[in-house]
Amino acid sequence: MTCPLILFGAFDRHNFGDLLLARCAMARHPGRTVVAAGLAARDLRRWGGQRVRALADVAAEYRDQPADFLHVGGEILTTTAWEAAVMLQPPATAARLIAACRSDPAAGRAWAAQWLGCDEGLPYVRAARSLPAAWRVGFEAVGGVGLAALPAELRAEACEALRQAAFFSVRDGVTRAVLARAGLDAPLAPDPAADCARLLAAPIARRGVGGEPARIAAALPRRLAVQLAAAWGDDGTLARVAASVAATARALRAGVVLFRAGLAPWHDDLAVLQRLAAHIGARDAALPVALFRSAHVFDICALLAGAAGHVGTSLHGSIVAHSFGVPALCLVEEVGAKAAACLDTWHPAPRAWLARAELPADGWVLLPG
Repeated sequence: MTCPLILFGAFDRHNFGDLLLARCAMARHPGRTVVAAGLAARDLRRWGGQRVRALADVAAEYRDQPADFLHVGGEILTTTAWEAAVMLQPPATAARLIAACRSDPAAGRAWAAQWLGCDEGLPYVRAARSLPAAWRVGFEAVGGVGLAALPAELRAEACEALRQAAFFSVRDGVTRAVLARAGLDAPLAPDPAADCARLLAAPIARRGVGGEPARIAAALPRRLAVQLAAAWGDDGTLARVAASVAATARALRAGVVLFRAGLAPWHDDLAVLQRLAAHIGARDAALPVALFRSAHVFDICALLAGAAGHVGTSLHGSIVAHSFGVPALCLVEEVGAKAAACLDTWHPAPRAWLARAELPADGWVLLPG
């Protein structure tokens, strides 16, 4: 009898990439009994995610039996307890916490440790010695681009967990280089979502012929799929993004569809997309612009799979577009961002990202026509 496969990751809150990573991990291990574990119990099935159980409860149930415990990927090597705990809160609660702890980071860290009920500074990273002895622990294509900038004790925590693992791999060359300086030889492996066009072809195709993906496809047979994080929501940035989106859509002879890749705090905001739509309309009133309201992981995949091109701040938006052979450009905060590091590793030329400071005021064609 095959032992259970326990998937552990940040798919306990709505983020397109993390929900997709869990789905890809399940597809790569057909026939296994799969348990989805996170920091908190959450049911994300309405968005194509999992019914996630709290890790403490999973450990209690499976403590005395062998299991494969797999960290499923994502930028978990640098996600701190404070960040993880805030992203698990409702938006209004998260906003209050951020405001209250802005001038007192120590209070924020103390609150996070208490709320999460664990001592780990990097709670999505678990060392084998902290888990049941019969479990086999692995890390698959994880990221840690900002690892060098973390406090020494957090870097040590991440490195020790990797040393204790039965196997590990990373998804970008920057993380690999940081770990090499710590004496860890980390194999490179592509982000699991890079294979989503094969792994998840059937469920994506099923979602694509109904609901919002079908409605958008009928209204805009040729479309540029655009996503933008809430952090890019100031009017100056929106105006510059709109100029280049309009220029790119005209070059592709396509309409524009705006979508969200994350509903958790620090992700996307429908109001920002509505303002971006207004900026695009001011730039080119004749250009069709539609809002894609669904946040179901397979609806987003179907939208990207059928697009003429994709521009957005979500790394996994670009990864999924590339998987389906759709031209994509990722917008990043700065040179050295996690998305830039990952894309440079697997798509080095032509460069698959553009930094915020590089966006021109008058608009560029961001993708080939």
